[in-house]
Amino acid sequence: MCGFTGIINFKGLSKNRYDNKMSSALSRLYPRGPNQQGKWNDEKSYFVHSRLSIIDISEAGKQPMEKYGKVLLYNGEIYNFNSLRDNLIKLGYNFQSKSDAEVLLAGWDQWGESITHYLNGMYAFVIWDKNKEKLHLIRDPYGKKPLYYSLQPNGIAFSSDLKSLEKIIDCGEINTLALESLFSFRFIHDPLTIYKDVKKLPPGSILELNSKNYSIKKWYELSKNINPRINTSEFNSKLKSLFDASVNRRLVSDVPVGLFLSGGLDSSLILSSLAFQDKKIPCFTMGFKNSSSYYEERPEANRLAKYFGMEHHNLEIASENFIKIIPDVFTASDEPFADTSSLPFYALSKEVSKNVTVALSGDGGDEVFGGYRKYIGEKWANIGLLIPKNIRHIIANNLFENKSTYYGEVSRRLKRYLTNIEADPINRQINWLRELNDQDILDLLGFCKNSYIELFKNAREGFSDEINAILAGDMAVSLSGDMLVKLDRMSMANSLEVRSPFLDRELVEFAFSLPGSYKVGYLKGKKILRKAFSDRLPHWSINLPKKGFEVPVADWLKNDFKKLLDHITIDNNLEKIGITNYAIIDRWKKELFYNNRDTSWKLWTLISYYYWSEERNLI
Repeated sequence: MCGFTGIINFKGLSKNRYDNKMSSALSRLYPRGPNQQGKWNDEKSYFVHSRLSIIDISEAGKQPMEKYGKVLLYNGEIYNFNSLRDNLIKLGYNFQSKSDAEVLLAGWDQWGESITHYLNGMYAFVIWDKNKEKLHLIRDPYGKKPLYYSLQPNGIAFSSDLKSLEKIIDCGEINTLALESLFSFRFIHDPLTIYKDVKKLPPGSILELNSKNYSIKKWYELSKNINPRINTSEFNSKLKSLFDASVNRRLVSDVPVGLFLSGGLDSSLILSSLAFQDKKIPCFTMGFKNSSSYYEERPEANRLAKYFGMEHHNLEIASENFIKIIPDVFTASDEPFADTSSLPFYALSKEVSKNVTVALSGDGGDEVFGGYRKYIGEKWANIGLLIPKNIRHIIANNLFENKSTYYGEVSRRLKRYLTNIEADPINRQINWLRELNDQDILDLLGFCKNSYIELFKNAREGFSDEINAILAGDMAVSLSGDMLVKLDRMSMANSLEVRSPFLDRELVEFAFSLPGSYKVGYLKGKKILRKAFSDRLPHWSINLPKKGFEVPVADWLKNDFKKLLDHITIDNNLEKIGITNYAIIDRWKKELFYNNRDTSWKLWTLISYYYWSEERNLI
């Protein structure tokens, strides 16, 4: 796992002008790759690369890598590189290393863009063809690895890290559409970034650039066709086979590997697969000191690890320690990012990286196999629509929200259901995801453009199955923009590589060949996983209630974080970040402190944006 930054000017590039800038960019990349650093340049390009050595940790795998008249910058892992290597050897290629990077470069020389159809892995990479003076930027199917770019007057600048890119170019003004995304969803969706002049290459895309023009095209899309010939015993067997192969592929490493183990189904299935294949790796679980049972997963995880005979590490962090790491978390985020689970994930990654360099994670299982409660809500949507809209709102407005108690949590879920359902499936999906409605966005920012609607439409287009459609929408928007951003930024800030078996390309494509009804029922999600793996997990584990990797941020904002919140919401400080409607912020605070309404996500988004602005000296 690595990081890279580069710039190309087709009219010529002065090395002396960029030496210091590229050195600064390389320093910023250091956490992503503390083992090896490299530079490469010619008369029109300048590249730097920082490597976290995982496969072939020798100098032979160092980048930038030059061969066949091409230069490679690569971040990620190609899990099937050994089989590709064997094929390339038969075609006459010779290798000086055992790294997947050299295989990737040879594969591009042999197959060009078509190599993407052979790759199974997570990656973002750049190929500079010196002879043809042509550049390609490529990103993996589901957006595991980041890739930013900015078109320049005579070329392009690109990077794995937005802050590294800031070291070499002017990124432009704040993107107001990005702010709308941030406050709506708590993250900035692809292809937007916080800057107008910088974009993210969308997942499954290729950018091609030469001196005359550039283009971006999709090389990968989810299949929209349901397999009409489905036999229950056959697909149970195939699912288990694909999953075991995915887990096994992600164990390829020349450094120690561990597992993020929660009490949830996804990581439990990874653990059971490891045990089934007689693989032993250490497991790690994070807990929060003095938190309610809603947030506590360690007892279930500990019991499961013991059941399968795995080494298990219980980790704990107190709220006062989270305050200390807030600046580190926001720095690692690159741009404003308000998913509060990034706090514990950063803390977990920091501790786990002391023991292993690679960790397996259950991320992606919810989006692929329908694990979130909103998917069950989608199944019930038509029933809820029978209640008149004004009645739904009256009931919802009288429900309270409190994750610290059972009844408060049930009330919160019912409130969210009644508030968000509406007839149009696309707007309904947006409602499940967003934290602020149109009026709140308008009151807060002074505009409401809803530019993301087209993104959801494009992601869902062609899916006749309503559950597969919403899963595809979430994979395109929230998985790549939120879940995988958290996973990548927080782990790589601690020089830890995280691999997600549920995002294996073969497994995902199989999952989308099945009807949504096989995945989501009226009472539970992940039906097919529970059924197929019922013989592997103990009965007390397979139906445990779902818990997100969340933190009790509402309680913290009322107590340990109150001074921080009060400081940021002073009128003068709100003005510094462009917010002049103090009343809406005051309302959120009062609702949190007095009315049993959980507005913590909204307030945390505000804190995230303030911190980012302050760090950039914009306020």
